[in-house]
Amino acid sequence: MIERKRKIILIQLTIFIVAVSLLFITYRDKNEAIEEVVKIKTETDPDTNSFVDIQYSGFDLNGNRYTLVAGTANFKTESPEAINMKKVVANFYLKDDTILKVVSDEGLYNNITLDMLFKKNVKTTYLTNTLLSEELDYSSTDGKLLASGNVRGESVEKGKFIADNVEYNLANNNLDFSMLGKKQVKVKLKN
Repeated sequence: MIERKRKIILIQLTIFIVAVSLLFITYRDKNEAIEEVVKIKTETDPDTNSFVDIQYSGFDLNGNRYTLVAGTANFKTESPEAINMKKVVANFYLKDDTILKVVSDEGLYNNITLDMLFKKNVKTTYLTNTLLSEELDYSSTDGKLLASGNVRGESVEKGKFIADNVEYNLANNNLDFSMLGKKQVKVKLKN
């Protein structure tokens, strides 16, 4: 009988030691993971404010309504008017009840002058027209969009074009094409 009790106590003691060891290993790993997350959070720049899923809306200086949405945005505390953005989508609701949409990987928004600069993989759509470029600069003061850097466009009704720069005037819906140097604008019109 004494031998049987010793075996039971030995088995219980072994199970207890294994259980305590498992608990220690489990909670020890979680504490280390939490410490790593805290270290990552403390390494951010104290001079920069960052936001996620932001939206700006208002009226430009020409009376057109706009919305500006970004996946992430940040600004330096010494220049809070210059908002750097990533994954940008802008909609301009023009006075003639049409919508001009701009999508880009990056952007810069000045919340005082209301000027916007779209950069990297810029895609602009207006009605049945598409314009692709590396940069698109929107001047609220002038009411103009200036596309530059590998500009190519397509109109469902009119055809395709390639240019170095394209300027779009929001007030009168005019497009001005230009090329740098002696190159010429390439246009392929549909019949």
